[in-house]
Amino acid sequence: MSEIQSETSKSKKSKKENTIILEFGRQKKKRVRDLREGRGQVFRKVIKAISELQKAGEVGDSVQPVIVIIKQKKKSRRKGLWD
Repeated sequence: MSEIQSETSKSKKSKKENTIILEFGRQKKKRVRDLREGRGQVFRKVIKAISELQKAGEVGDSVQPVIVIIKQKKKSRRKGLWD
């Protein structure tokens, strides 16, 4: 489904903003477009993953760098009757 990674600092005194890397594998072109526009199913998954990390105490309330990795599915070409 989705792989969530977060880099945590060793010392609690100088806690910096963490980089969150989310990987969602292959998605349809429409879902990638919706994510870029800030809506859709993948965007909701990103928000849910960040809120889960916040509840677990992995990241603070002001999450800055978030990297989402998605491979866009290639459009499947349907074979016709004579192909």
